[in-house]
Amino acid sequence: MANERDAKSAGQGPGGGRGPGGFGGRGPGGFGGRDPAGPGGFGGRGPGGFGGRGGRGDRRGRGREDRRPVGFEAAALEAARAVDKPILAGDFEAQLEPLEKLATAARKGGKTHRLDDLPQDARGKLFTALLRVMRQRAPEGEGEEVDQKAARRRQVFATLAEVWRALGDDRRAEDAREVAGDAQVAPHLLAWTGEWDKVAALHEKEGRFREAARLFEEHDQPKEAARLYRLAGDGVKVVEILGKLGDREALVEAAKELPPKQQEEALLGAGLGDVLMEVLVQAERWEDAGSLYERAEQWGDAARAYERAGKTLKAARAFDRAGEKAEADRLAEAEAKPLEESDPLAAAKMWARFGRPLEAARLATDPVDKFRWLREGGASEEAVEVAKAELAAAQEAEKPLLEIAPWLARSGDTAGALKIYDEHRRPEEAGQLFEELGEAELAARCFEVAGKTRKAADLYEKAGNAEAAQRLREAEPPPRPAPKAAPRGPRVGRDRGPRGPRPAAKR
Repeated sequence: MANERDAKSAGQGPGGGRGPGGFGGRGPGGFGGRDPAGPGGFGGRGPGGFGGRGGRGDRRGRGREDRRPVGFEAAALEAARAVDKPILAGDFEAQLEPLEKLATAARKGGKTHRLDDLPQDARGKLFTALLRVMRQRAPEGEGEEVDQKAARRRQVFATLAEVWRALGDDRRAEDAREVAGDAQVAPHLLAWTGEWDKVAALHEKEGRFREAARLFEEHDQPKEAARLYRLAGDGVKVVEILGKLGDREALVEAAKELPPKQQEEALLGAGLGDVLMEVLVQAERWEDAGSLYERAEQWGDAARAYERAGKTLKAARAFDRAGEKAEADRLAEAEAKPLEESDPLAAAKMWARFGRPLEAARLATDPVDKFRWLREGGASEEAVEVAKAELAAAQEAEKPLLEIAPWLARSGDTAGALKIYDEHRRPEEAGQLFEELGEAELAARCFEVAGKTRKAADLYEKAGNAEAAQRLREAEPPPRPAPKAAPRGPRVGRDRGPRGPRPAAKR
């Protein structure tokens, strides 16, 4: 108590006195002193005070002992700790990872973290650790193992150079770089330096062509990007880049390397249909060329390409659409004429396939085919004459009414035909006949009577009767859900369980 009273009379009590260096005084080394410049007071405001409050001493003589380092300070302390054992063991391989992490942390967020930014304790530990890394000597001796260890040491020094550079110490960075020689660091560290070309070169050297190509593309060097994309096997990107450059010769050569489907996707996607056509023509892929002309509605060019591909039917149709009827006739005649003497029916079908129904009707022997082809060729009156002749022959031969009805309809007597089909309860057959004759509305009514509502709705829609089509579709019952399969249980016998033996019979 007396000592405590003496302390109070000399200053302001424990932790708050004003003596020059005594207990709680304001001097530079006092216990709990308040000198801003005090380097080491217990609880004081100096930079290294034990338990200090970051500039102000705890009035109770007690600091924040629960503070934990975060951010770059934490990364610095972790790196200093992590390289300690590998340095002692001379393990250069194990030193790389902590140094790489430190270099990354020093540039995190796009800003530089310098040694001076760290608190004194962390700064001292990190600086000492980095100097220890830098003082490591080259391994002595000869042999493959020594050479490998020396190479790893140079890589450590190359990484250490990036660490010093990130910390703002260019002098030590150059010293470390000199020891490293031509050793390279991890690509993600080079990226921080802005030396993207070195990163790209390293990617290419190690076979990462796509990553290297992206860097050249990002830095507006398209020719190098195209070269590397080609090495990566990405022909679509090569075509895209060369298309933007306007290098047609290189573009055609690059496109030739693509599979046919990718050629079309890449070139048409880039609006380079003319280049695709050039590729197709050079490869003599005439059918594909014809298809491309057809999509562009260049019918004459499409027809000539199809003809060169030997697709005469497609060629004739394209000539017709181009208005070059004589050319289409030439192709049709070349296919059908040779068959007229040996197989008139085959010749008729060939004329019909080439869109020459009147020529087909000239050779037809079946009256139904003749009637149909005459109608398709626009010779409706001649078609009716054929139908009337067949109707008269059927009536004279007293054929069944159901055989007479179709010729009634084809002759124009739809009411008579409908009466026969109605009396014989054959609405579906009537619907099929009138659909063949192009009478969609009448066919729809027949199919509706037959209960074929979906078919009837389609024909109503074709005839322009949307109201009737909607009425039938709304009346359709919803589809029934598929029945669920019953779960399969174990097979149980009459006298035994799933696997149990049959019980013995009672005597």
